[in-house]
Amino acid sequence: MRISKGLRLAVVAGLLATGAACGGGSDSGGGGGKVELTLLSHYSDGPSKDGLDKMIAEWNKDNPKIQVKAQVVKFDDLLTTMTVRQTGGRGADIVSAYGLWGGQLMKANVVAKVPDDIATKIKAEYSPAALGAVTTGDTLLGYPTELNTYVLFYNKKILAAAGVTKPPATWAELADAAKKTVKRDAKGNIQVEGLSLIQDGDNKSVHPFLSLLDSAGGKFLGPDGTAQFDNEQGKAALKFEGDLAAAKASNTSISPTKQFRSGGVAMAIQAGWWIGSLKTQMKDKYSDVGVTAIPGPTAGSKGSLAYGFFMGVNQRSKHADEAWKFLTWLNEHKTQDGKVTETGKWLADQGLIPPRTADQAEYKKSLPDPNLAPIYDAATYAMPEPNQPGAYEAKTALHNAIMTVLADGKNPDDALAQAAKAVKPQ
Repeated sequence: MRISKGLRLAVVAGLLATGAACGGGSDSGGGGGKVELTLLSHYSDGPSKDGLDKMIAEWNKDNPKIQVKAQVVKFDDLLTTMTVRQTGGRGADIVSAYGLWGGQLMKANVVAKVPDDIATKIKAEYSPAALGAVTTGDTLLGYPTELNTYVLFYNKKILAAAGVTKPPATWAELADAAKKTVKRDAKGNIQVEGLSLIQDGDNKSVHPFLSLLDSAGGKFLGPDGTAQFDNEQGKAALKFEGDLAAAKASNTSISPTKQFRSGGVAMAIQAGWWIGSLKTQMKDKYSDVGVTAIPGPTAGSKGSLAYGFFMGVNQRSKHADEAWKFLTWLNEHKTQDGKVTETGKWLADQGLIPPRTADQAEYKKSLPDPNLAPIYDAATYAMPEPNQPGAYEAKTALHNAIMTVLADGKNPDDALAQAAKAVKPQ
């Protein structure tokens, strides 16, 4: 799932302000002991909606006394919808949310504590990256659902034409490949960008930078929310990016999601969901696409960032037991052949990484696309995106600092120091 421009601090602040005033979850759906649960998600169209609807229909057929009704909105409207409905006492019994919001939702008493027996099973059966992306402090927020990791996408033909015969395996090789593949017109305008260091959406520079930071052994935030990026590893990662921008091998005005598919970008640090889009957009030319791990400063080092979504129960739900019963079934019941869970298949069919370790292992045995292998592998070592209260504000401060380096040529050390001062643990 692409993280887009709909996230705004004002919405998060509004959510915090409404936490104490929230009403309960949904009421009973009728007589005879029947319960109707509502599930709010961003799975509003395409395979994501169809797959979830199919599983809900299966549950409803077999469980006439506990019926589940899906409520869907576009991702850009999801947090706002949660806020407004929670304020009005109409919060859904089950919420699907972006992991980055987890700390704010927990602080606002929106997300209920996961029962101990369920939490124990989740912690034993899900990948470290998936768990990290939906855990705030020591508190698990719910069942991990979709999981994305960052990797290096590259155009094989562009690299080969520039004399680059293998994917970059160190920062030095990555910088060399970026400088060799960049093309400019007579006026110096970039026609082919060497390496894209941004993504679409808000705070567009942060995820690629954090992937490089992870490859150097660095961290974004500490457990208490303090800045951890203003150190040797962080300065090295931002200097690496700044040097590429200064050499005009990278340019933040070029959109990788628009230009890579047409040959306007040679390499890009992007999330794994991009594979599905590239296949659709590039058709036969998708065979030109290669994917590899994001290299680190030394041979053998690599890094990535993992972000995820989760499904949890509203703390105000009047039917929490039934909600957890449904969520347990949703995330544990198997396909007819018994090899993977239905939820794992639903996610994998969309090109996403199933968060459950056993599902990942099963799919890795026979991946339909070799480009998926580095994406799955990254789930074993990626830095989970922090999600404690204040994480989004810290992400914004870091983005602003990175952009002063990439776009304005500011000194990386000064930029990181300024960003670190702006991080306020909550």
